[in-house]
Amino acid sequence: MAGLSADGKSRIPGILDATSYKQRGFIVKFEDESNPSATITFSSSPEYRFAISSDDVGAFTTTECPGIHRYKAETFPRSDFEACAHAIKEWVERISDRERDWILDEFGGVADRNPNL
Repeated sequence: MAGLSADGKSRIPGILDATSYKQRGFIVKFEDESNPSATITFSSSPEYRFAISSDDVGAFTTTECPGIHRYKAETFPRSDFEACAHAIKEWVERISDRERDWILDEFGGVADRNPNL
């Protein structure tokens, strides 16, 4: 396996630090040489995970929870690390949206204002 390069590994904390949660909102773990991959976990909701793995030719696969279309994990092929970096940013936005929606549902969301919903 080609795995994540040292540059890719060093860029992940910076990508997270550029989000609204900053890097401290996440736990990042890198696997060893026999399993070159990275796993990012959202600290306050450990079920929210983003995993990156790669194959022998340098292509990547990401497994993201929440996924794009549902709350469960979804797996996507990525052509290069830049696509993974972009996907990390989108994943954090999905978490932010879900956290905000939870607050609205808990403390007076749209359904509370309109009982017909």
